[in-house]
Amino acid sequence: MKKTLTLTAVLLLSLAFYGYSQELRTIKGSITDGNAPLNDVQVLVRGGASSTFTDEEGKYEIQAETGDMLEYRYAGMKTYKVPVQDVTRFLNLIMVPDIQELQEVTVTSSRRKSQQQLAMEYRFNPKLINTYFGVIDAERAYGRVQMLSEDDINPIGLCILDVIRNRFTGVRTLGTCATGGSVVFRGVGSIGNPRVAIFDVDGQIFRDAPTWLDVTLIKRMALISSVAYTTRYGAIGSGGVIVINTVNGYQGDPTIKDLARLRNNYLEGPVLDENDLQAAQPEYLIALQNSNNQQEARVIFDQYQSRYSASPYFYLDAYRYFYDQEGGRGFADDILRSRKELFTENAVLLKALAFTYQEQGRYKEALELFKDIFILRPHYSQSYMDLAVAYRDADKPARAAGIYARYKYLVDIGFLLESEAFAKVVQHESDNLLQLEADAVGADASKIATDLFVQESTRMVFEWNDSEAEFELQFVNPEGQYYTWKHTFADNEERILEEKETGYSVLEYVLDDSLPGAWNININYLGNKSITPTYLKATIYDNYGTPNQRKRVKTFKLRLKSKNQQLMSLVKAGNSQIR
Repeated sequence: MKKTLTLTAVLLLSLAFYGYSQELRTIKGSITDGNAPLNDVQVLVRGGASSTFTDEEGKYEIQAETGDMLEYRYAGMKTYKVPVQDVTRFLNLIMVPDIQELQEVTVTSSRRKSQQQLAMEYRFNPKLINTYFGVIDAERAYGRVQMLSEDDINPIGLCILDVIRNRFTGVRTLGTCATGGSVVFRGVGSIGNPRVAIFDVDGQIFRDAPTWLDVTLIKRMALISSVAYTTRYGAIGSGGVIVINTVNGYQGDPTIKDLARLRNNYLEGPVLDENDLQAAQPEYLIALQNSNNQQEARVIFDQYQSRYSASPYFYLDAYRYFYDQEGGRGFADDILRSRKELFTENAVLLKALAFTYQEQGRYKEALELFKDIFILRPHYSQSYMDLAVAYRDADKPARAAGIYARYKYLVDIGFLLESEAFAKVVQHESDNLLQLEADAVGADASKIATDLFVQESTRMVFEWNDSEAEFELQFVNPEGQYYTWKHTFADNEERILEEKETGYSVLEYVLDDSLPGAWNININYLGNKSITPTYLKATIYDNYGTPNQRKRVKTFKLRLKSKNQQLMSLVKAGNSQIR
Protein backbone atom coordinates (compact mmCIF):
# COMPACT_ATOMS: atom_id res chain seq x y z
CA MET A 1 0.00 0.00 0.00
CA LYS A 2 1.39 3.38 -1.02
CA LYS A 3 2.06 5.74 1.88
CA THR A 4 0.36 9.12 1.85
CA LEU A 5 1.34 10.25 5.32
CA THR A 6 3.09 13.61 5.53
CA LEU A 7 6.21 14.12 7.61
CA THR A 8 4.21 15.87 10.32
CA ALA A 9 1.70 13.02 10.44
CA VAL A 10 4.51 10.48 10.76
CA LEU A 11 5.97 12.39 13.68
CA LEU A 12 2.68 12.91 15.48
CA LEU A 13 1.40 9.37 15.02
CA SER A 14 4.65 7.75 16.12
CA LEU A 15 4.88 9.89 19.23
CA ALA A 16 1.22 9.49 20.09
CA PHE A 17 1.26 5.70 19.96
CA TYR A 18 4.66 5.17 21.55
CA GLY A 19 4.25 3.30 24.79
CA TYR A 20 1.37 1.08 23.69
CA SER A 21 3.43 -1.64 21.98
CA GLN A 22 4.72 -3.36 25.11
CA GLU A 23 3.54 -6.93 25.58
CA LEU A 24 4.71 -9.73 27.82
CA ARG A 25 6.60 -12.41 25.91
CA THR A 26 9.08 -15.23 26.44
CA ILE A 27 12.79 -14.52 26.04
CA LYS A 28 14.94 -17.63 25.50
CA GLY A 29 18.66 -18.21 25.32
CA SER A 30 21.75 -20.01 26.53
CA ILE A 31 24.71 -18.87 28.62
CA THR A 32 28.31 -20.09 28.35
CA ASP A 33 31.77 -19.00 29.46
CA GLY A 34 33.02 -19.34 25.91
CA ASN A 35 33.87 -23.01 26.34
CA ALA A 36 31.07 -24.72 28.26
CA PRO A 37 27.47 -24.02 29.39
CA LEU A 38 27.00 -22.23 32.72
CA ASN A 39 24.52 -23.77 35.14
CA ASP A 40 22.65 -21.69 37.78
CA VAL A 41 23.17 -18.29 36.16
CA GLN A 42 20.48 -16.04 37.61
CA VAL A 43 18.40 -14.25 34.99
CA LEU A 44 16.02 -11.60 36.30
CA VAL A 45 13.99 -8.60 35.26
CA ARG A 46 15.42 -5.66 37.16
CA GLY A 47 12.78 -4.09 39.36
CA GLY A 48 10.30 -6.86 38.56
CA ALA A 49 9.16 -10.21 39.94
CA SER A 50 10.42 -12.43 37.12
CA SER A 51 13.53 -14.45 37.88
CA THR A 52 14.95 -17.78 36.76
CA PHE A 53 18.18 -19.80 36.56
CA THR A 54 19.90 -21.57 33.69
CA ASP A 55 19.79 -25.36 33.57
CA GLU A 56 22.66 -27.81 33.14
CA GLU A 57 22.82 -26.97 29.44
CA GLY A 58 23.00 -23.25 30.20
CA LYS A 59 19.50 -22.66 28.80
CA TYR A 60 16.81 -20.39 30.25
CA GLU A 61 13.40 -18.84 29.58
CA ILE A 62 11.96 -15.71 31.17
CA GLN A 63 8.89 -13.52 30.72
CA ALA A 64 9.60 -9.86 29.91
CA GLU A 65 8.30 -6.96 27.86
CA THR A 66 9.83 -4.22 25.73
CA GLY A 67 11.67 -1.72 27.91
CA ASP A 68 12.53 -4.21 30.66
CA MET A 69 16.17 -4.59 31.71
CA LEU A 70 17.40 -8.17 32.03
CA GLU A 71 20.30 -8.90 34.36
CA TYR A 72 22.51 -11.97 34.23
CA ARG A 73 24.36 -12.78 37.47
CA TYR A 74 26.92 -15.47 38.22
CA ALA A 75 29.55 -15.54 40.96
CA GLY A 76 32.95 -14.49 39.63
CA MET A 77 31.53 -13.32 36.31
CA LYS A 78 30.72 -9.83 35.09
CA THR A 79 27.04 -8.96 35.56
CA TYR A 80 25.40 -8.36 32.19
CA LYS A 81 22.55 -5.90 31.63
CA VAL A 82 20.55 -6.22 28.43
CA PRO A 83 17.49 -4.06 27.63
CA VAL A 84 14.57 -5.90 26.04
CA GLN A 85 13.81 -4.37 22.65
CA ASP A 86 10.84 -4.70 20.33
CA VAL A 87 12.59 -7.46 18.35
CA THR A 88 14.15 -9.33 21.29
CA ARG A 89 13.26 -13.03 21.32
CA PHE A 90 16.57 -14.83 21.88
CA LEU A 91 19.57 -13.70 23.95
CA ASN A 92 22.65 -15.94 24.04
CA LEU A 93 25.51 -14.64 26.17
CA ILE A 94 29.16 -15.47 26.71
CA MET A 95 30.04 -14.34 30.23
CA VAL A 96 33.56 -13.17 31.14
CA PRO A 97 35.39 -13.04 34.51
CA ASP A 98 34.76 -9.94 36.61
CA ILE A 99 38.12 -8.30 37.25
CA GLN A 100 37.59 -5.44 39.68
CA GLU A 101 39.74 -2.32 39.50
CA LEU A 102 40.34 -0.44 42.74
CA GLN A 103 38.60 2.91 43.03
CA GLU A 104 41.22 5.59 43.60
CA VAL A 105 40.37 8.52 45.87
CA THR A 106 42.47 11.45 46.91
CA VAL A 107 42.30 12.30 50.63
CA THR A 108 42.62 15.86 51.93
CA SER A 109 42.05 15.90 55.69
CA SER A 110 38.51 14.52 55.93
CA ARG A 111 37.58 15.30 52.32
CA ARG A 112 37.51 12.59 49.66
CA LYS A 113 37.28 13.14 45.94
CA SER A 114 35.75 10.46 43.77
CA GLN A 115 37.06 9.45 40.36
CA GLN A 116 34.14 11.29 38.79
CA GLN A 117 35.14 14.53 40.53
CA LEU A 118 38.81 14.11 39.57
CA ALA A 119 37.87 13.38 35.97
CA MET A 120 35.80 16.57 35.84
CA GLU A 121 38.79 18.57 37.12
CA TYR A 122 41.34 16.92 34.84
CA ARG A 123 41.48 19.46 32.05
CA PHE A 124 41.71 22.39 34.48
CA ASN A 125 44.14 20.94 37.03
CA PRO A 126 47.66 20.32 35.63
CA LYS A 127 48.56 18.28 38.75
CA LEU A 128 46.20 15.46 37.81
CA ILE A 129 47.51 12.45 35.91
CA ASN A 130 45.33 9.75 34.40
CA THR A 131 46.59 6.19 35.01
CA TYR A 132 45.35 2.75 33.98
CA PHE A 133 43.54 2.58 37.35
CA GLY A 134 42.12 6.09 37.42
CA VAL A 135 43.11 9.71 38.05
CA ILE A 136 45.76 10.63 40.67
CA ASP A 137 46.33 14.07 42.17
CA ALA A 138 50.12 14.55 42.38
CA GLU A 139 49.84 17.15 45.15
CA ARG A 140 47.76 14.94 47.45
CA ALA A 141 48.96 11.48 46.51
CA TYR A 142 50.46 9.03 48.99
CA GLY A 143 54.26 8.96 48.68
CA ARG A 144 56.34 10.71 46.06
CA VAL A 145 54.93 11.56 42.64
CA GLN A 146 57.12 13.64 40.33
CA MET A 147 54.95 15.50 37.86
CA LEU A 148 55.48 17.46 34.67
CA SER A 149 52.57 19.48 33.32
CA GLU A 150 52.15 20.61 29.72
CA ASP A 151 53.91 23.92 30.44
CA ASP A 152 57.02 22.05 31.66
CA ILE A 153 57.27 19.64 28.75
CA ASN A 154 59.27 20.77 25.76
CA PRO A 155 60.48 18.65 22.83
CA ILE A 156 63.87 17.95 24.42
CA GLY A 157 66.09 15.55 22.52
CA LEU A 158 64.89 12.74 20.33
CA CYS A 159 62.74 10.47 22.50
CA ILE A 160 61.18 9.84 25.88
CA LEU A 161 64.52 8.76 27.38
CA ASP A 162 65.93 12.23 26.69
CA VAL A 163 62.94 13.90 28.36
CA ILE A 164 63.31 11.78 31.50
CA ARG A 165 67.09 12.20 31.59
CA ASN A 166 66.84 16.01 31.44
CA ARG A 167 63.69 16.67 33.48
CA PHE A 168 63.58 14.21 36.36
CA THR A 169 65.92 13.68 39.31
CA GLY A 170 66.58 10.43 41.17
CA VAL A 171 66.33 8.24 38.09
CA ARG A 172 68.81 6.57 35.76
CA THR A 173 68.15 5.99 32.07
CA LEU A 174 69.68 3.02 30.26
CA GLY A 175 70.07 2.63 26.51
CA THR A 176 69.54 5.03 23.62
CA CYS A 177 66.73 6.31 21.43
CA ALA A 178 68.04 4.23 18.54
CA THR A 179 68.46 0.91 20.35
CA GLY A 180 65.76 1.26 23.01
CA GLY A 181 66.20 1.38 26.74
CA SER A 182 64.73 1.46 30.22
CA VAL A 183 64.54 3.58 33.36
CA VAL A 184 65.61 2.72 36.91
CA PHE A 185 64.41 4.61 40.01
CA ARG A 186 66.96 5.13 42.80
CA GLY A 187 66.26 3.06 45.89
CA VAL A 188 64.18 0.47 44.02
CA GLY A 189 65.73 -2.99 43.88
CA SER A 190 69.41 -3.67 44.63
CA ILE A 191 72.63 -2.46 43.03
CA GLY A 192 73.23 -5.83 41.45
CA ASN A 193 69.61 -6.41 40.52
CA PRO A 194 67.95 -3.11 39.67
CA ARG A 195 64.23 -3.16 38.87
CA VAL A 196 63.23 -1.22 35.79
CA ALA A 197 60.16 0.98 35.65
CA ILE A 198 57.20 0.23 33.41
CA PHE A 199 55.36 2.75 31.25
CA ASP A 200 51.64 3.52 31.41
CA VAL A 201 50.86 5.39 28.16
CA ASP A 202 47.17 6.35 27.98
CA GLY A 203 46.27 3.10 29.73
CA GLN A 204 48.58 0.93 27.61
CA ILE A 205 51.28 -0.85 29.68
CA PHE A 206 54.79 -1.27 28.26
CA ARG A 207 57.86 -2.90 29.80
CA ASP A 208 60.28 -1.21 27.41
CA ALA A 209 60.64 2.54 27.00
CA PRO A 210 58.27 3.78 24.26
CA THR A 211 61.02 5.42 22.23
CA TRP A 212 58.63 5.35 19.26
CA LEU A 213 56.38 7.94 20.93
CA ASP A 214 56.61 11.46 19.49
CA VAL A 215 57.59 13.58 22.51
CA THR A 216 55.70 16.58 21.11
CA LEU A 217 52.48 14.61 21.73
CA ILE A 218 53.08 14.33 25.48
CA LYS A 219 50.57 16.30 27.55
CA ARG A 220 51.57 15.27 31.10
CA MET A 221 54.04 12.94 32.74
CA ALA A 222 54.45 11.50 36.22
CA LEU A 223 57.04 9.25 37.87
CA ILE A 224 55.42 7.14 40.60
CA SER A 225 57.46 5.08 43.04
CA SER A 226 54.98 4.83 45.94
CA VAL A 227 53.95 1.23 46.58
CA ALA A 228 50.46 2.54 47.37
CA TYR A 229 50.03 2.89 43.61
CA THR A 230 52.63 0.66 41.98
CA THR A 231 51.32 -2.53 43.62
CA ARG A 232 48.18 -2.22 41.53
CA TYR A 233 50.25 -3.04 38.46
CA GLY A 234 51.35 -6.31 40.01
CA ALA A 235 54.92 -7.62 40.02
CA ILE A 236 55.87 -5.76 36.86
CA GLY A 237 55.22 -2.46 38.67
CA SER A 238 57.68 -3.15 41.48
CA GLY A 239 60.30 -0.96 39.79
CA GLY A 240 58.01 2.06 39.61
CA VAL A 241 55.67 3.43 36.98
CA ILE A 242 56.13 6.25 34.48
CA VAL A 243 52.70 7.55 33.47
CA ILE A 244 52.31 9.46 30.22
CA ASN A 245 49.15 11.25 29.08
CA THR A 246 49.23 12.25 25.42
CA VAL A 247 47.27 14.97 23.68
CA ASN A 248 44.99 12.27 22.36
CA GLY A 249 44.07 11.19 25.87
CA TYR A 250 43.39 14.76 26.94
CA GLN A 251 39.70 15.73 26.86
CA GLY A 252 40.23 18.78 24.72
CA ASP A 253 40.80 19.41 21.04
CA PRO A 254 43.24 16.67 19.89
CA THR A 255 45.94 17.66 17.43
CA ILE A 256 46.15 14.22 15.85
CA LYS A 257 43.39 12.11 14.32
CA ASP A 258 45.11 8.75 14.01
CA LEU A 259 44.95 6.97 17.36
CA ALA A 260 47.24 4.19 16.11
CA ARG A 261 50.25 6.51 15.94
CA LEU A 262 50.19 6.93 19.71
CA ARG A 263 50.66 3.23 20.33
CA ASN A 264 53.33 0.65 19.61
CA ASN A 265 50.86 -1.55 17.75
CA TYR A 266 51.88 -3.15 14.47
CA LEU A 267 49.50 -5.50 12.73
CA GLU A 268 50.48 -9.15 12.89
CA GLY A 269 48.59 -12.31 12.07
CA PRO A 270 46.24 -13.19 9.21
CA VAL A 271 43.40 -10.99 7.96
CA LEU A 272 40.78 -12.75 5.85
CA ASP A 273 40.00 -11.14 2.50
CA GLU A 274 37.01 -11.59 0.18
CA ASN A 275 38.35 -14.80 -1.33
CA ASP A 276 38.89 -16.33 2.11
CA LEU A 277 35.30 -15.52 3.10
CA GLN A 278 33.73 -17.19 0.07
CA ALA A 279 33.78 -20.64 1.70
CA ALA A 280 31.92 -19.30 4.74
CA GLN A 281 28.89 -18.17 2.73
CA PRO A 282 25.58 -20.05 2.90
CA GLU A 283 25.26 -23.05 0.61
CA TYR A 284 22.48 -21.47 -1.43
CA LEU A 285 24.53 -18.33 -2.12
CA ILE A 286 27.53 -20.36 -3.31
CA ALA A 287 25.19 -22.31 -5.61
CA LEU A 288 23.74 -19.09 -7.05
CA GLN A 289 27.18 -17.64 -7.67
CA ASN A 290 28.28 -20.81 -9.45
CA SER A 291 25.28 -20.79 -11.80
CA ASN A 292 25.98 -20.30 -15.52
CA ASN A 293 23.10 -17.99 -16.35
CA GLN A 294 20.11 -16.27 -14.81
CA GLN A 295 17.66 -19.00 -15.83
CA GLU A 296 19.77 -21.59 -14.04
CA ALA A 297 20.06 -19.26 -11.03
CA ARG A 298 16.25 -18.98 -10.82
CA VAL A 299 15.94 -22.76 -10.81
CA ILE A 300 18.46 -22.92 -7.95
CA PHE A 301 16.54 -20.21 -6.09
CA ASP A 302 13.30 -22.21 -6.39
CA GLN A 303 15.03 -25.35 -5.15
CA TYR A 304 16.33 -23.68 -1.99
CA GLN A 305 13.24 -21.58 -1.35
CA SER A 306 11.24 -24.46 0.12
CA ARG A 307 13.99 -25.07 2.67
CA TYR A 308 14.52 -21.43 3.62
CA SER A 309 11.00 -20.04 3.14
CA ALA A 310 10.90 -18.73 6.74
CA SER A 311 14.28 -16.98 6.57
CA PRO A 312 14.26 -13.28 5.66
CA TYR A 313 18.05 -13.46 5.29
CA PHE A 314 17.68 -16.01 2.47
CA TYR A 315 15.43 -13.62 0.56
CA LEU A 316 17.67 -10.66 1.26
CA ASP A 317 20.71 -12.58 -0.04
CA ALA A 318 18.77 -13.71 -3.11
CA TYR A 319 17.56 -10.16 -3.75
CA ARG A 320 21.12 -8.80 -3.64
CA TYR A 321 22.38 -11.54 -5.95
CA PHE A 322 19.74 -11.07 -8.65
CA TYR A 323 19.80 -7.27 -8.39
CA ASP A 324 23.48 -7.32 -9.37
CA GLN A 325 22.83 -9.51 -12.41
CA GLU A 326 22.14 -7.96 -15.79
CA GLY A 327 18.40 -7.91 -16.35
CA GLY A 328 17.69 -9.32 -12.91
CA ARG A 329 16.42 -6.28 -11.02
CA GLY A 330 12.75 -6.89 -11.74
CA PHE A 331 12.99 -10.46 -10.45
CA ALA A 332 14.93 -9.23 -7.42
CA ASP A 333 12.10 -6.85 -6.49
CA ASP A 334 9.56 -9.63 -7.01
CA ILE A 335 11.46 -11.75 -4.47
CA LEU A 336 11.04 -9.12 -1.76
CA ARG A 337 7.43 -8.33 -2.65
CA SER A 338 6.51 -12.00 -2.40
CA ARG A 339 7.76 -12.23 1.22
CA LYS A 340 7.16 -8.71 2.44
CA GLU A 341 5.52 -10.03 5.61
CA LEU A 342 8.87 -11.37 6.84
CA PHE A 343 10.23 -7.84 7.16
CA THR A 344 7.14 -5.94 8.31
CA GLU A 345 7.15 -4.72 11.93
CA ASN A 346 10.78 -5.78 12.43
CA ALA A 347 13.02 -2.72 12.67
CA VAL A 348 16.25 -4.76 12.57
CA LEU A 349 15.33 -6.47 9.28
CA LEU A 350 13.94 -3.28 7.77
CA LYS A 351 17.18 -1.50 8.54
CA ALA A 352 19.23 -4.28 6.90
CA LEU A 353 17.16 -3.82 3.74
CA ALA A 354 17.35 -0.02 3.98
CA PHE A 355 21.15 -0.22 4.22
CA THR A 356 21.15 -2.32 1.06
CA TYR A 357 18.94 0.18 -0.77
CA GLN A 358 21.26 3.03 0.22
CA GLU A 359 24.28 1.15 -1.10
CA GLN A 360 22.45 0.57 -4.38
CA GLY A 361 21.46 4.23 -4.64
CA ARG A 362 17.73 3.43 -4.29
CA TYR A 363 17.12 6.39 -2.05
CA LYS A 364 13.34 6.62 -2.43
CA GLU A 365 12.91 3.01 -1.41
CA ALA A 366 15.27 3.49 1.54
CA LEU A 367 13.33 6.57 2.66
CA GLU A 368 10.06 4.63 2.82
CA LEU A 369 11.70 1.97 5.01
CA PHE A 370 13.20 4.53 7.37
CA LYS A 371 9.73 6.06 7.75
CA ASP A 372 8.47 2.63 8.82
CA ILE A 373 11.37 2.24 11.26
CA PHE A 374 10.71 5.69 12.68
CA ILE A 375 7.09 4.76 13.42
CA LEU A 376 8.25 1.57 15.11
CA ARG A 377 10.99 3.31 17.12
CA PRO A 378 10.21 7.00 17.74
CA HIS A 379 12.06 6.82 21.08
CA TYR A 380 15.33 5.78 19.42
CA SER A 381 17.67 8.72 18.75
CA GLN A 382 19.08 6.88 15.73
CA SER A 383 15.65 6.97 14.05
CA TYR A 384 15.91 10.74 13.67
CA MET A 385 19.35 10.76 12.10
CA ASP A 386 18.47 7.86 9.81
CA LEU A 387 15.32 9.60 8.61
CA ALA A 388 17.11 12.92 8.11
CA VAL A 389 19.91 11.29 6.09
CA ALA A 390 17.32 9.42 4.02
CA TYR A 391 15.44 12.64 3.23
CA ARG A 392 18.69 14.30 2.16
CA ASP A 393 19.62 11.34 -0.02
CA ALA A 394 16.18 11.58 -1.63
CA ASP A 395 16.91 15.22 -2.52
CA LYS A 396 14.68 16.66 0.19
CA PRO A 397 17.16 18.70 2.28
CA ALA A 398 14.51 20.95 3.86
CA ARG A 399 12.73 17.89 5.28
CA ALA A 400 16.08 16.64 6.61
CA ALA A 401 16.73 19.96 8.34
CA GLY A 402 13.31 19.74 9.95
CA ILE A 403 14.07 16.30 11.38
CA TYR A 404 17.36 17.51 12.91
CA ALA A 405 15.51 20.46 14.48
CA ARG A 406 12.85 18.09 15.85
CA TYR A 407 15.52 15.83 17.35
CA LYS A 408 17.16 18.74 19.17
CA TYR A 409 13.79 19.93 20.45
CA LEU A 410 12.83 16.49 21.79
CA VAL A 411 16.18 16.24 23.57
CA ASP A 412 15.62 19.66 25.13
CA ILE A 413 12.19 18.73 26.49
CA GLY A 414 13.43 15.35 27.76
CA PHE A 415 11.49 13.04 25.44
CA LEU A 416 14.77 11.74 24.03
CA LEU A 417 17.76 10.97 26.22
CA GLU A 418 20.87 12.96 25.44
CA SER A 419 24.16 11.27 24.52
CA GLU A 420 27.32 13.31 24.02
CA ALA A 421 28.78 10.73 21.63
CA PHE A 422 25.67 10.54 19.46
CA ALA A 423 25.01 14.29 19.64
CA LYS A 424 28.43 14.93 18.11
CA VAL A 425 27.66 12.70 15.12
CA VAL A 426 24.26 14.35 14.63
CA GLN A 427 25.84 17.80 14.90
CA HIS A 428 28.33 16.95 12.17
CA GLU A 429 25.54 15.64 9.92
CA SER A 430 23.36 18.69 10.58
CA ASP A 431 26.18 21.20 10.10
CA ASN A 432 27.18 19.52 6.85
CA LEU A 433 23.61 19.74 5.57
CA LEU A 434 23.28 23.43 6.44
CA GLN A 435 26.71 24.20 5.02
CA LEU A 436 26.38 22.45 1.66
CA GLU A 437 22.59 22.76 1.17
CA ALA A 438 22.27 26.30 2.52
CA ASP A 439 20.14 27.66 -0.33
CA ALA A 440 17.73 24.72 -0.25
CA VAL A 441 17.12 24.97 3.51
CA GLY A 442 17.25 28.76 3.78
CA ALA A 443 20.40 28.90 5.89
CA ASP A 444 23.37 31.26 5.87
CA ALA A 445 26.37 28.98 5.29
CA SER A 446 28.79 31.67 6.50
CA LYS A 447 27.28 31.45 9.99
CA ILE A 448 27.65 27.68 10.36
CA ALA A 449 30.44 26.90 12.86
CA THR A 450 31.77 23.60 11.56
CA ASP A 451 34.04 21.25 13.52
CA LEU A 452 37.59 21.65 12.21
CA PHE A 453 38.38 18.10 13.32
CA VAL A 454 36.19 16.65 10.56
CA GLN A 455 36.31 19.50 8.06
CA GLU A 456 38.17 18.66 4.81
CA SER A 457 38.90 15.16 6.13
CA THR A 458 38.08 11.59 5.19
CA ARG A 459 35.19 10.89 7.54
CA MET A 460 33.79 7.43 8.08
CA VAL A 461 30.43 6.62 9.68
CA PHE A 462 29.70 3.04 10.70
CA GLU A 463 26.14 1.92 11.55
CA TRP A 464 24.83 -1.54 12.44
CA ASN A 465 21.26 -2.80 12.27
CA ASP A 466 21.30 -4.92 15.44
CA SER A 467 22.14 -3.14 18.70
CA GLU A 468 23.17 -6.47 20.26
CA ALA A 469 26.06 -6.84 17.81
CA GLU A 470 29.54 -7.04 19.32
CA PHE A 471 32.67 -6.55 17.24
CA GLU A 472 36.12 -5.02 17.12
CA LEU A 473 36.83 -2.46 14.40
CA GLN A 474 40.49 -2.19 13.45
CA PHE A 475 41.98 0.81 11.64
CA VAL A 476 45.43 0.08 10.17
CA ASN A 477 47.38 3.09 8.93
CA PRO A 478 49.78 3.04 5.96
CA GLU A 479 52.71 2.41 8.31
CA GLY A 480 51.14 -0.81 9.60
CA GLN A 481 50.14 0.55 13.02
CA TYR A 482 46.59 -0.13 14.14
CA TYR A 483 43.97 1.15 16.52
CA THR A 484 41.12 -1.12 17.64
CA TRP A 485 37.72 0.15 18.78
CA LYS A 486 36.04 -2.56 20.85
CA HIS A 487 32.28 -2.65 20.77
CA THR A 488 31.84 -5.32 23.45
CA PHE A 489 30.13 -5.33 26.83
CA ALA A 490 33.24 -6.76 28.46
CA ASP A 491 35.49 -3.92 27.21
CA ASN A 492 33.07 -1.02 26.74
CA GLU A 493 30.18 -1.54 29.15
CA GLU A 494 29.37 2.14 29.67
CA ARG A 495 29.17 2.83 25.95
CA ILE A 496 27.04 -0.26 25.24
CA LEU A 497 24.51 0.63 27.95
CA GLU A 498 24.34 4.24 26.78
CA GLU A 499 23.69 3.11 23.20
CA LYS A 500 20.78 0.94 24.29
CA GLU A 501 19.28 3.46 26.69
CA THR A 502 19.56 6.28 24.16
CA GLY A 503 18.81 4.20 21.09
CA TYR A 504 21.72 4.58 18.69
CA SER A 505 24.15 2.29 16.87
CA VAL A 506 26.73 4.44 15.13
CA LEU A 507 30.46 5.21 15.25
CA GLU A 508 32.33 8.08 13.62
CA TYR A 509 36.02 7.86 12.70
CA VAL A 510 38.28 10.35 10.91
CA LEU A 511 41.37 9.22 9.01
CA ASP A 512 44.62 11.11 9.33
CA ASP A 513 45.19 12.40 5.79
CA SER A 514 48.78 13.37 6.60
CA LEU A 515 49.79 9.72 6.12
CA PRO A 516 49.92 8.81 2.40
CA GLY A 517 49.29 5.25 1.32
CA ALA A 518 46.73 2.52 1.92
CA TRP A 519 44.51 2.37 5.00
CA ASN A 520 42.95 -1.00 5.82
CA ILE A 521 39.73 -1.28 7.81
CA ASN A 522 39.21 -4.71 9.39
CA ILE A 523 36.60 -6.20 11.69
CA ASN A 524 36.44 -9.08 14.13
CA TYR A 525 32.75 -9.95 14.44
CA LEU A 526 31.77 -11.54 17.78
CA GLY A 527 28.03 -12.15 17.28
CA ASN A 528 24.74 -10.56 18.36
CA LYS A 529 23.44 -12.97 21.03
CA SER A 530 21.52 -14.91 18.36
CA ILE A 531 22.26 -17.03 15.29
CA THR A 532 21.26 -14.30 12.82
CA PRO A 533 23.77 -12.15 10.90
CA THR A 534 24.40 -8.46 11.50
CA TYR A 535 24.48 -5.84 8.74
CA LEU A 536 27.09 -3.10 8.96
CA LYS A 537 26.86 0.03 6.82
CA ALA A 538 29.99 2.10 6.16
CA THR A 539 29.58 5.61 4.75
CA ILE A 540 32.82 7.17 3.51
CA TYR A 541 33.06 10.92 2.93
CA ASP A 542 36.07 12.32 1.05
CA ASN A 543 36.86 16.05 1.35
CA TYR A 544 34.18 16.32 4.02
CA GLY A 545 32.45 19.69 4.27
CA THR A 546 33.88 21.07 1.03
CA PRO A 547 32.22 21.65 -2.39
CA ASN A 548 34.18 18.59 -3.57
CA GLN A 549 32.70 16.30 -0.91
CA ARG A 550 32.11 12.77 -2.18
CA LYS A 551 30.03 10.10 -0.44
CA ARG A 552 30.07 6.33 -0.87
CA VAL A 553 28.10 3.64 0.95
CA LYS A 554 28.97 -0.02 1.41
CA THR A 555 27.01 -2.64 3.35
CA PHE A 556 28.57 -5.75 4.87
CA LYS A 557 26.83 -8.89 6.07
CA LEU A 558 28.64 -10.08 9.20
CA ARG A 559 28.28 -13.79 9.78
CA LEU A 560 31.70 -15.39 10.37
CA LYS A 561 32.68 -14.97 14.02
CA SER A 562 36.01 -14.47 15.78
CA LYS A 563 38.02 -13.99 12.59
CA ASN A 564 39.79 -10.76 11.67
CA GLN A 565 38.46 -9.94 8.21
CA GLN A 566 39.05 -7.04 5.86
CA LEU A 567 36.19 -4.67 5.17
CA MET A 568 37.86 -2.22 2.82
CA SER A 569 41.06 -0.53 1.74
CA LEU A 570 41.31 3.23 1.23
CA VAL A 571 44.26 4.60 -0.72
CA LYS A 572 45.43 8.09 0.25
CA ALA A 573 41.95 8.76 1.61
CA GLY A 574 40.71 9.50 -1.87
CA ASN A 575 40.70 6.48 -4.15
CA SER A 576 39.33 3.32 -2.59
CA GLN A 577 38.99 -0.32 -3.32
CA ILE A 578 36.14 -1.78 -1.26
CA ARG A 579 35.27 -5.41 -1.07
